Amino acid sequence: MHSTSRLLAAAAAAVTIVAAPLGAQSDDETLVRYQFTEAALAKFTQATRNLIAAAKAQPEAFRERKEADDETIETIAEVVAFYERHPTLKRAINAGGMTTREYAVFMLAMVGAAMGAFLVEQQQGKFDNVPAGIPRANVLFYQRHKTELDRVGEELRALEGPEKPTPADEEPPGSRK
Repeated sequence: MHSTSRLLAAAAAAVTIVAAPLGAQSDDETLVRYQFTEAALAKFTQATRNLIAAAKAQPEAFRERKEADDETIETIAEVVAFYERHPTLKRAINAGGMTTREYAVFMLAMVGAAMGAFLVEQQQGKFDNVPAGIPRANVLFYQRHKTELDRVGEELRALEGPEKPTPADEEPPGSRK
């Protein structure tokens, strides 16, 4: 179940962003105010599939994205800057109908909504433990579109190969399962 712990860790990082203000809004304000739409989901899905196609055509571009994911990217500006520095990835996102900023905001809002949906599921449908920084409407949108979002996530994970075991997944020396 280490994928769930990775999801929660990523979501917690996305929700508790400590960043310099971007224009008039901080990252937290941007994510709280962001509302998913069907049109944005279609664009995000296409942009992500474009990233997958770019990775298949140019594996080094995807390897750079994967290495960046392994680093701690904490702000919308850092995510945008990463995609802006990599023309292949930027073109893939733009061809999906999004700017790199729109893609980054959708992606980080989705991580928060996924965490919120997980918490709601653990509480048998109650929203009591969902952090205030995760809009309820986004959690509900995520729940309605979970199958589609999971499918896109699986396509991305297929490019990454098998997950590396985390220390919690490894057996302690001298023990037998």
